Amino acid sequence: MAGKTENRIQQECVMWFHNRYPKHRGCLFAVPNGGNRSPLEGKILKATGVWPGVSDLLLMVNGITTCLELKTDCGHQSAKQKIWENLMIGNGFRYCVVRSEEEFKRIVEPIMTIHGY
Repeated sequence: MAGKTENRIQQECVMWFHNRYPKHRGCLFAVPNGGNRSPLEGKILKATGVWPGVSDLLLMVNGITTCLELKTDCGHQSAKQKIWENLMIGNGFRYCVVRSEEEFKRIVEPIMTIHGY
């Protein structure tokens, strides 16, 4: 696992989920919130609802939303990500920082099993 980028970890998690739960592929999705953009693109995205710090993935099944922030072994959340984490937890949502595909599986499988998926 050492040396994997956040992007690679996220790809592995999404691929595993899509293969393991094909009937629920739209229930796990990415929030393309990062990246470098021009000032004009940034203004447009902000005006259309892009919010700083939103987690990388959202899992929405059976009325339950889990926010999943992907990080490398040595990665850490930004201040905006921590603010958004607290906002989500304060509103009753689950929020998890995920550092590997194995950790992702440990978080997701109980959610899916509880609901008979």
